[in-house]
Amino acid sequence: MTLRHMEAETRGRAKGNGRPSSTPLKDHGVGAIKSVDKAMGILRELSAASRPMRISELAKSLQLTPSVVSRLVATLARGGLVDHDEETNRIQLGLSLALLGHGALGRRKLDYLAIPVMARLSEEFKEYISLSRLVEGRVVMVRGGPVEVMQQDTFLTAVVPIHASAPGKLLAAWISEPDLLKLLEARGMDAYTPKTITSMRHFKEELAKIRREQFALDDEELVPSLRHVAAPIFDHDGKVVAALSAGGPTKKLNSEEVLRLRTALTNAGIQISRQLGYSAAALKP
Repeated sequence: MTLRHMEAETRGRAKGNGRPSSTPLKDHGVGAIKSVDKAMGILRELSAASRPMRISELAKSLQLTPSVVSRLVATLARGGLVDHDEETNRIQLGLSLALLGHGALGRRKLDYLAIPVMARLSEEFKEYISLSRLVEGRVVMVRGGPVEVMQQDTFLTAVVPIHASAPGKLLAAWISEPDLLKLLEARGMDAYTPKTITSMRHFKEELAKIRREQFALDDEELVPSLRHVAAPIFDHDGKVVAALSAGGPTKKLNSEEVLRLRTALTNAGIQISRQLGYSAAALKP
């Protein structure tokens, strides 16, 4: 699956029905630094937007004065965290954020354990293998390739919709119902293809099936002619913390190949889970 395809969520949300409503920023605790809190609010607002925003728009969304937003934007721009076009007075996220995000990859225990497993699977199936996590209501997918690629510290990242992707559905299956409803209300359930699940009732049925079988399948639900399979990774408390997934064209990924990929991903997920302390896992033959 290409990065262009997997970024469909961002393009789909441009229709305007998947963006969460903004709420005024508040002091989030005794130790909170209000200016930092406001700056983070600007970054989140720009991330949620489908286009660059004006100072006045940010101020209205965050319920701040334009002068406060202007000063914060100037500071963020000096650090490369936002780009401010002086001619149009529009702001968007800066490329320095991509560097910071890249620096976060591979440095956690989960990444450290998953990278060699992903490389082995990639060599076996000749496909990119993905590690996905739920970050602030979004499914962040990090793809790794063969050993020689991964040794060069090269990763591809994408954000995929929770209701129309295999890793998204798998991670959603272990979210509490109130949290899931809140998340879907904020993000929406856009139809990316005729096969996308857009009914809450059908989605709940799908999640129940995923919990029983402990794997998820995106059968042309995000991109036509592409299938994607995902298996869970558990932590020491038995909580699903990530999804391991892979996919390809439907012509290549027939039912027999889906089963083979499912078995490999499940066993790989269990292997990683065991190293995270998940004692209940048992490898399948």
